[in-house]
Amino acid sequence: MDPQERKRQILDRSAEIFARKGVTATTIREIADAVGVYSGALYHYFPSKEAIVTELIREYITDLNERCREVLARSLPPVERLVAFTQIALETSEDYHGATSIWRREGEYMRERVVEADMVSSADAMEVAWREAIRDGIAEGVFRTDIDPETFRELIYDAVWHASRWYRPGPDRTLAALARTIVSVFVDGFRRREA
Repeated sequence: MDPQERKRQILDRSAEIFARKGVTATTIREIADAVGVYSGALYHYFPSKEAIVTELIREYITDLNERCREVLARSLPPVERLVAFTQIALETSEDYHGATSIWRREGEYMRERVVEADMVSSADAMEVAWREAIRDGIAEGVFRTDIDPETFRELIYDAVWHASRWYRPGPDRTLAALARTIVSVFVDGFRRREA
């Protein structure tokens, strides 16, 4: 097998096992067995289990940020930006199910890997973009000022973050439709009310 294909296989199988069992409970032997190689062969591709986790995070964050930059380049109004960010979050959660499952399950551990890999600013870029969209919506008079913007962001973030636990996209159930629904539910309650 081509070395890049094997590396991809290691990452994919590891993500599946980590998502199911957790990182701490997963052994290098289990990963090797799932890939069909000896345990020692894994070290040719990754120096440690933590290095595998770090690479999974790096791939996820890199793609998430690229999609975020594409949205920001479109200069959308605040509500449309929130819809776009919500859709990105839902899509990357689906595309990187293993990484996001690990993150939900072992958030502190994942944050440590982010810090060790010097990816903090990259990991926080989407959160900053959400904050700016909310801040712009308040400044433009679209959103209410009597609701704490951080509370609003955390609530909508949690709804989006946990949607992959129960939402299964299909032909009549798209992630784009779910994104619009989530934002509608939250934003309609956050819109500034006419006097």
